[in-house]
Order: sequence, then structure tokens, then C-alpha cells
Amino acid sequence: MAEQTVLLVEDEPSIRQLMRRMLEGHGYTMLEAKNGADALSVAEGHSQPIDLLLTDVVMPAMDGFELAKRLKALHDETRVLFLSGHAQDSPEVRAGLRESSHAFLLKPFTRDTLRQKIAEVINSNGA
Repeated sequence: MAEQTVLLVEDEPSIRQLMRRMLEGHGYTMLEAKNGADALSVAEGHSQPIDLLLTDVVMPAMDGFELAKRLKALHDETRVLFLSGHAQDSPEVRAGLRESSHAFLLKPFTRDTLRQKIAEVINSNGA
């Protein structure tokens, strides 16, 4: 299997660094960004396929839902996995997830749960 590329978007630097290391250890090629605008800039400069957008839902300026929509316009092959620790509290997040066809993982999660969910999303039939 070819290396798969994951674009990780997380506004918390320590969480982003931990997740990047964890996923690199599982053989993924990692691109990373601290917010939606940064992620779009990274994606625009990346000519190869991006297999997965792994993004926090709640971020300043541009939320994960808007980012996913804009990224899919640039890289329509990209699958999406939303992450959030706010899903239980926010009606906006719950509504966005209901309207989205993309996968979701609630924080906190274990390394194995993240790895399994990523594999499931990347290997799914729908983009």
C-alpha cells in the first residue's frame, strides 16, 4: 500500500504535535496546519492527493465544516474526519455533524481508536 497523506488541522500546538508524531509512527505522510486558512494554503501548495483531512471542528475564524467544504473544492479525493471535544455542548456542532456526510471522532480518544477510525475513513467507498 502506498503511503497515505493526512492533512492535520488543530489549533492547539501540543495536540497537533502529539497527533503528528503518532500518525507518522503509523506510516502516514503528514501535512499540518494551525487553522483553516493555513490548511487551505498547505493544500493549494500540495500537488499530490491528500487522502484525509483530519480537522478540529471548533477553530477560530473558519470552522472545520467550512474548511472541509473549501478543501474538497481543491482536492475532491480527500476524505474527512472531524474531531471535537465540544460536540456534547454545542448545538451548532451537533447540527453541522448531522448535516455532514463525513466521519466524526469525539475527543479524548486513544491512539488505537484514532488509528482505526482513520483507516476506516480512508478505506471507505465514499469520498
